[in-house]
Amino acid sequence: MLLVAALATGTVVFRGRLFGGNFGVIDPGRAYRSAQPTTGLPRLIRERGLASILNLRGGSPADPWYADEVRAARADGVDFYDFPMNATRRPTRSELLVLVDFFGRCRYPLLIHCKSGSDRTGLAAAIYRMIVQGAGPEEALNSFTIAFGHVPICGTRHLHEPFEEYAAWLHARQLAHSPEQFRLWVAREYRSSGPAGIPPPLASGPREPGFDALIGSAAHADPIVRHR
Repeated sequence: MLLVAALATGTVVFRGRLFGGNFGVIDPGRAYRSAQPTTGLPRLIRERGLASILNLRGGSPADPWYADEVRAARADGVDFYDFPMNATRRPTRSELLVLVDFFGRCRYPLLIHCKSGSDRTGLAAAIYRMIVQGAGPEEALNSFTIAFGHVPICGTRHLHEPFEEYAAWLHARQLAHSPEQFRLWVAREYRSSGPAGIPPPLASGPREPGFDALIGSAAHADPIVRHR
């Protein structure tokens, strides 16, 4: 009976979050997470005083949700950052270093989102907790939870690997975590097929040049949403 009650409670929490925008607080007054913001984004910007948005989903001007998000951010003077990631493969060294750098220099309060707010958003939230709040890797892993719809199967389990490997590295050397220790570990020790070196900082704005012109041409196309 206890197991059934626990599963029922978990289902209610999961459905409530997933179909309610999957909004959550990472750091009160400073950092938030969610699924793809839709028509409620302008209200969310005003209520939370957002200064930056980090979009991990990708998208293009042909996607109505993407264009609406960029417009809403511009209208309220919010910095929009476009950093598409993959939810089912091991993060690269470059991707981790970009996020580490980003959390050290973006304007706050910040909203982090992907499509559902479950996997890629959980990864970014975990890195935020390690870099900004000083949480260790085991504690940061709590950012991946069924409460936000994260189920570590079908590739999403790979998103845990940086934190588990870093925790094992610290334990083997009897070292304590620090934000700088994590940054150096990613740069020097993390196994990645990506290029070596320090990647350039993430720039604000849409990835596509000439966004306004593309928006104008997209307005005459069929409004097909490309799910990412």
